[in-house]
Amino acid sequence: DDDAEDDEGANGAGEDDDVVFQFVLGDDGNTLLISARDVATLRRVVGTSGLGEVDLDTLHRAFSKAATDGVLNKSAFDRVVRDLIPGETLTKEDKAFLSFALSNIFFAFDRDGNNVVDFDEFLSGFSLLVQGSKSDKLALAFRMFDEDGDGYISRLEMWKYLRAFLTMLMSVNTLSQRLPVTEVQTLVDKAAVELTKAVFSSADLDDDGRISYEEFGQWYNAGGFDIIPWLELLDLRKWPELSDEDDYEGSADEGAEPVFEFQLSAEGGDALQITASDVANLQRLNDKARLQRMSPEQLYRAFASEAKDGVLDKSGFDRVVRQLVPGESLTKEDKGYLSFALSNVFYAFDRDQNGVVDFNEFASGFSILAGGSKSDKLSLAFHLFDLDSDGYISRRELWEYLRAFLTVLVALNGGMQDVDPKELVVLIDRNALELTGTVFEQADTDEDDRISYEEFGQWYNEGGFEVIPWLELLDLRKWPTTAAEDGAAAGGDGEEEDEEEEGDSCSEDDDGAGDGDDSDDIAELRSAAAAAAPAGQSAPAWNGAFGGDGEDDPQLDDDDDDDDDDDEVEVEDEDENPDIGFRPLAEPVWAIT
Repeated sequence: DDDAEDDEGANGAGEDDDVVFQFVLGDDGNTLLISARDVATLRRVVGTSGLGEVDLDTLHRAFSKAATDGVLNKSAFDRVVRDLIPGETLTKEDKAFLSFALSNIFFAFDRDGNNVVDFDEFLSGFSLLVQGSKSDKLALAFRMFDEDGDGYISRLEMWKYLRAFLTMLMSVNTLSQRLPVTEVQTLVDKAAVELTKAVFSSADLDDDGRISYEEFGQWYNAGGFDIIPWLELLDLRKWPELSDEDDYEGSADEGAEPVFEFQLSAEGGDALQITASDVANLQRLNDKARLQRMSPEQLYRAFASEAKDGVLDKSGFDRVVRQLVPGESLTKEDKGYLSFALSNVFYAFDRDQNGVVDFNEFASGFSILAGGSKSDKLSLAFHLFDLDSDGYISRRELWEYLRAFLTVLVALNGGMQDVDPKELVVLIDRNALELTGTVFEQADTDEDDRISYEEFGQWYNEGGFEVIPWLELLDLRKWPTTAAEDGAAAGGDGEEEDEEEEGDSCSEDDDGAGDGDDSDDIAELRSAAAAAAPAGQSAPAWNGAFGGDGEDDPQLDDDDDDDDDDDEVEVEDEDENPDIGFRPLAEPVWAIT
């Protein structure tokens, strides 16, 4: 089925996207592919909206108050969204993005096209966006579909239960936009029909035509997770960490979707693209090294202890890395990854390829991996380049200042991996020089050929941010996958497996299979479904010689095998291709012009 479904959005990854997750949906071979682009978009929705900090009970109460007679209409949905996500906390661009993304999810559940959704199905699926484990979300949805409160749900209710979660995943899958609405609905309906049959044939142990949550949990833990593995994605922690090393690697080719794209200077010409793969690589680097728990000053002092005469050599860098990232906390694979990724950043500053870097430039650029705001990092670096401590830096010092930050962003960019290091040096130098000229022309108001931090800050705030927008990325919270991390991990270190959590802890007994025959319920569901359709590489290599023999990598101790605002994510034009084919937004959730 891998080569036969190219024109179906749910079945083809497309040439431009890296596949992060792939799930078979039924016996007919249909598959659901989640790309790096989908992951980045979901992270932006969760991070920008703040829904990742909302608990299940709060979400349930908020939408329950707005629902009437088991349904929720679009205007009520909009009111709840505005209550949960106050518009004054958002930029105009964020409002537009969330208006489209969240309304698109609503329309995914509007099966009749009348601006009304089934409340139980909608809330069960929408719960993906808030905090809580897979077990918490499954248990809440089970209680909602258990309409008589007897602890059981019927075949029809199980079908709607599974359909709710699958609909939600389809709604965040940009590839599904290539399918007509009714085709997406039919695909979801049929997949839920087959999965319902599979659950009842194995899990309805007493063959009474109904399933308890305990029976469902026992079935899932005893092997059902192989049949419905996509339920794991109900836990947001399964998205940012991805699932294995390959999920971070992605592709750095020209077809990778840009998450950020910047002109490197006011003169235009050279551009820097940050792709979803680059974002995922930085996320992994942050997750494993945990340097964002340190302030820029703390990180600076750690490396300053090894610097001599204004330079830092590779052996000194390695010693600091081993101190900051203890090897006993890492798996062998993590050590190898961090050895490469962190050394790669070091070599980005090794302009003469002699194993030595200018300490001030390195410390300024490397501060991107620390916690703290953009201003914290800019201020620290300014003081480093203000060698005589008079509160000013010269043209050359500003050039080196800007060059430091541009160097680290280029180092984190996978698209530059095949460019000769000497060419990259020229590219960075040229653009930093052009930017320096622009800053002095516009900000050196007293024409004394020097710039104070106050002058630079005033220039930036009054329009300089349009000339050097990429400085915003010094704040890790501006990256889609690191929006919640600044100084501490935000909920990413939860329990390893939900099977150990309350609600999933069922005995592992796989006895008891149903008769497997089609019942009246399944026949009805098939009719309903028919009626719904009316006619890579690891971190980017900077230095071509790096990694050949491994001698220059910091070996982070012996192996200890333990497992595991103004950003822009591309979305399709609303009028031409609304996501997954659902109706384009009639009007925004927030009143914006």
